[in-house]
Amino acid sequence: MTADPWGHPAPIPQHPLANRSMILGLIGLCGFFVLLVPVLLSPFAWYYGTVARREIDRAPAQWSNRSEATTGLVCGIIGTALLALAVIVGALIVGSLALLLTFEGGYSS
Repeated sequence: MTADPWGHPAPIPQHPLANRSMILGLIGLCGFFVLLVPVLLSPFAWYYGTVARREIDRAPAQWSNRSEATTGLVCGIIGTALLALAVIVGALIVGSLALLLTFEGGYSS
């Protein structure tokens, strides 16, 4: 890295996956409370955050933005947990409705 004429070191470039992870994590987490569709982005945020943090830890002089990668990772984990919870609740509701409709006739003599 080259320094400027005053001797300051050049800034370390930001890791591209760190920013992507944070954006996807925040969209997925906030989108869960507005519309359930954006929460599908949360597993991608978890993955990108993990990859970015691993690459930043391997080469700290090459990449920056570990905090953004961590933010995306945490939001991705929370969003993925909410997604799993929504799938379980949805399956219970569908199963309950199917069971209710199966026994709709009641008792017959």
